[in-house]
Amino acid sequence: MLTLKLDASSSQYAPQIELLSAIVPVRLADDGLTLSCEAGNDGMTVMKQDGHAHIVFEKPCEFFRGILTLMEHEADDTVSLHEKAQFAFNGHMIDNSRNAVLNMKTAKEVIMYSALMGLDNILLYNEETFEVPEHPYFGYMRMGYTKKDVRELNDFAKQFGVTIVPCIQTLAHLAQTLRWACHRDICDAGDTLLVEEEKTYTLIEDVIRSWHDCVDTAVFHIGMDEAYYLGRGQYLNKHGYKPHFELMCNHLRRVLDICKKYDLKPMIWSDMFFNLMFGGLYADGELDQNLLDLVPKDVTLVYWDYYSTSYDLYDKRIKSHLQFDNKIAFAGGAWKWSSIVPSTDHSMNVTKLALDACRANGIDTVFATEWGDNGGEASIYSILPVLSLFAEESYGTDDVDARVNNAVLAMTGYTTEEFLKMCDINRTTKVEPIVPHTNPGKYLFFQDVLMGLFDCHVNETFPAHFAQCERTLAALASRDLPVSYVFDTLAKLAHVLEVKCDIGIRLKAAYDKNDREALAKMANEEFDELLCRIESFYHAFRTQWYNENRPGGFDVQDLRIGGLKQRIVTAKDTVNAYLAGDIDRIEELEIERLPFDCRTPGEDKDVNVDCNFWNYISTPNVNTQY
Repeated sequence: MLTLKLDASSSQYAPQIELLSAIVPVRLADDGLTLSCEAGNDGMTVMKQDGHAHIVFEKPCEFFRGILTLMEHEADDTVSLHEKAQFAFNGHMIDNSRNAVLNMKTAKEVIMYSALMGLDNILLYNEETFEVPEHPYFGYMRMGYTKKDVRELNDFAKQFGVTIVPCIQTLAHLAQTLRWACHRDICDAGDTLLVEEEKTYTLIEDVIRSWHDCVDTAVFHIGMDEAYYLGRGQYLNKHGYKPHFELMCNHLRRVLDICKKYDLKPMIWSDMFFNLMFGGLYADGELDQNLLDLVPKDVTLVYWDYYSTSYDLYDKRIKSHLQFDNKIAFAGGAWKWSSIVPSTDHSMNVTKLALDACRANGIDTVFATEWGDNGGEASIYSILPVLSLFAEESYGTDDVDARVNNAVLAMTGYTTEEFLKMCDINRTTKVEPIVPHTNPGKYLFFQDVLMGLFDCHVNETFPAHFAQCERTLAALASRDLPVSYVFDTLAKLAHVLEVKCDIGIRLKAAYDKNDREALAKMANEEFDELLCRIESFYHAFRTQWYNENRPGGFDVQDLRIGGLKQRIVTAKDTVNAYLAGDIDRIEELEIERLPFDCRTPGEDKDVNVDCNFWNYISTPNVNTQY
C-alpha cells in the first residue's frame, strides 16, 4: 500500500487519490510519503528520496502515471526517473455498441486506470448507444448513454487528465438504427446510410451536435469504415451507378462541412479508400494520384490493423498511407472480441511491431481498439496488459516487458504472465504463430451436442487441456483482488469445456457402436453434470457482466445460453427415447461429421478454426431473417 501525504503543491489532487484508492493500493495519511508536484514542459520526472517524492508532469495524466511509478517503487528508498511520451495522442477505444455498454462505475474505473498508465485519450465507440433527442428510435432500448452520462464522464476524465473523444459512425455499421421503420428512407442497404439524401445529413448533424454538447474536445472520430453496401441498394435504384470512390469522397465532404460548423477536428478509418482502389482490405497496389486528389485533406486517416505479424507489413502500409496528403493515425487492437476469452498474447506481440513502425515513420497519434464483436463477451479488464503496453511503448522504457509487468502488478495484484493464462483456454494446440481469432473457447461452448459442427476440430488432448486451464484459473481467482472475478468466469468456462469439448464425439461413437450402456450413462449422468457446470458458468458470467456493464445486451446471452441448455435437455430426451425404443434412430447422429472450414479431412493443419458468430456456431439451420 502506497501511503502519501500531500503538500500544498499537490493537495488539489486529494479527491482524485481518494477515488483511486477504491481500485489500487494507494491512500492518504499524515504519516505517508510527502508528495509535491509541478507542471513542466519536458515529459515526466519522478524523484523520491528521504521520505519525500516529487513529480514533474507535462501531460496532466502524467501526474497519475507518476503515482503508479511510486506504487511500483514503494519498497525503494530512492527513485530517479525521467520519461517523455513519444506519441502526442495515445489512448484506447471502448466499444459500447456490441451489447456491452460499460456502466458508469466501470467507465470511471477505466478512466482512472488509463490515467495511471499515462494514456491521455479514451474514445467512446457508440454507434447508436447514445441519446439524440430529435431521434427517439436512435439507440432505442439499447440502454446507451444519455447526454448527462457523457458530460459526467467527460468531467470525471478531465480531472484525471484524460480526454473523452466521441467515436461514432456516419456511413455504415448502423444496422441497429436502420432496422426501425422511421429510418428506412435513409437506408441504402444493410447497415449503410443513403448518401446524397438530405434526411441522412440531418441525422448526422443531430448526432454530432448531441456529442458536441457533452464533450470538451474538438477531436471527433466519425467512422466510415467497412461501408461495403455504399451505392448498391436504394441509392442505385434512385440515382443509378456512380463510382464508389467518388460517392465516398462526396459523402465525406458533406460530413466534413457539418464538422466545420462545430469547429471539429475529424478522423475516419482509412480502409475504404484502399478497398475501393484495390478491392480488398489494405490490399497492395500503386495508388492512383487522380483518386488521391479526391480525398479531402482536412481529415485524419486512421490505419487500423490488429492482425499483421510482420514489422515490414506495418511499415509498408504506413508508408502507403503517407502518400495521402492527410494526417495519419494508427489504431491497433487489444483483442477482446473473438470470445469470452481474450487474445492478449497475440495483442502484445503485434503491438510492439506496430508501434515500432509508427515511431519509425513519425506517426504521433495511436490508440488501441477494444471491439466487442458478436456480443461484447470478454471483460474490459482482461486486456489491461495491452493498454499498459501502449503506454510503455510511448514512454520508451528500456525493458518494456518488465515495466508492463510491474505496472499491471501494481494496479491489479496480478502479473502479466498470470493475465496471459486466460488466453490458454483458446490455445489448445502449440501451433505457431498464434492466430488471434482462433476461439475454441466460444465455438465448443455454444455448439450443439447432437449436431457437432466442430467435432472435427477436437482431439484427444482437449479435455486434459481444459482441466488444467480450470485448475490454473481457479487458483488465480481465489485471490481477494478487484479483478479476481474475471479469472473465476474463465475458470468456470474451462470447467464446462472439459466435459463439453468431446461429448458430441463420444456420443456419436457410442451410437455408431450401439453401445447402449455408454449412451445411457451419457444421457443420465454426463448431460446432467454438463448442465450443472453450464449453470455455474452462467452465474459467474452474469456477475461479470453486471459488474462491468449495463443490463442491456445480456438478454442476448440469456437467449444463447438458455438455448444451449435446452438443446442439451433435448439431446438427453432424444437418447432416452432411442434407448426406450420410442424412436428407431437418432437422425442427427446418422450424419457424417465434416470439418467446419471445409478442409480436406486429414489435412495437416492446426485442428483449431475460428468462428465468432453465434448463429453460425449454434446451428446450420436458418436462424436469421431468412
